Amino acid sequence: MQTGKLARNLMLALAIAVPGVAGAQSGASMADIGPVVDAGWVLDHQDDLTLINVSRRPSNYDETGFIAGAPFVGMGEFLTERPGLKDTIRYLAPTAGQFETVMQGLGVDAGDMVVIAPAGTTVYGDATVASRLYWQLKYFGHDNVAILDGGVAAWDAAGGEVSDSPAASSGGGSYTAGEPRGELLATTAEVAAVIAGEESAQLVDNRPLPQFTGVMSKDYVDGSGHLPAARPVPFNLFVAPRDGVVYWRTPDQVRDIMSAMLPGVEGRIIDYCNSGHVSSLAWFAMSEIGGMADVALYDGSLHEWTLDGERSLVIGQ
Repeated sequence: MQTGKLARNLMLALAIAVPGVAGAQSGASMADIGPVVDAGWVLDHQDDLTLINVSRRPSNYDETGFIAGAPFVGMGEFLTERPGLKDTIRYLAPTAGQFETVMQGLGVDAGDMVVIAPAGTTVYGDATVASRLYWQLKYFGHDNVAILDGGVAAWDAAGGEVSDSPAASSGGGSYTAGEPRGELLATTAEVAAVIAGEESAQLVDNRPLPQFTGVMSKDYVDGSGHLPAARPVPFNLFVAPRDGVVYWRTPDQVRDIMSAMLPGVEGRIIDYCNSGHVSSLAWFAMSEIGGMADVALYDGSLHEWTLDGERSLVIGQ
């Protein structure tokens, strides 16, 4: 990393950590700085940030364009797969080495403040992919990361420069994956232990209610319904689309949702969905926005649960 870039990153870290410095530098309140950053703040600090366009596929940016000068990474590029007993288990977190290769290829350095920019016009396959990359960066120890509220749609509306195509990945980044944070990831063995009563946690199903009830199912999940004793908190409760742009709910709103949906629940929460994709959005809202202390993501979710063993789902409680 060049000396100038390192100095800017240190100043930015200080601005985020110390409210007085943040106000003096940008005039922004601390409400604008954290796991969710608004377009105005990013515009003020863009020279000190590493911006990445992140969505399921490039076509999600057809209506918005890409943040000019920033590379693009698709969901399939930072997930992996492995054989299961019945079929291939897809959409899994990669190894540290695999993830390093992807992030270094995007030009990310070890100390960079990374801002993830979805297109900002849809939830599934866009906001959910941004939250999944955020979770993986945190899982591998990179805390200096945020998601752009409203994505490129909000960026464009705020006067940010957009382009019809993303920048070429610069490569050569010094990003290094740290020791995985086991507390952020729930394994199949842990989920099985919770269901058996051997460990204590609340399983939370973040899929749409028709999937929770078994009315609908995904073709890559072998069965219908939900995990035993799971309670539903659909992922889309945590976003607030406005004028065609997807924004995140506020911390107070997230906490109100959790109080209403999971009254009296304390201790560890394990979020899951069909593949660990949309549940990353719920994890982000609960853990990062809402500040809940012990929230994990079941990476393989029902895809792994049903295709890597003889495990059943239930309909009803």
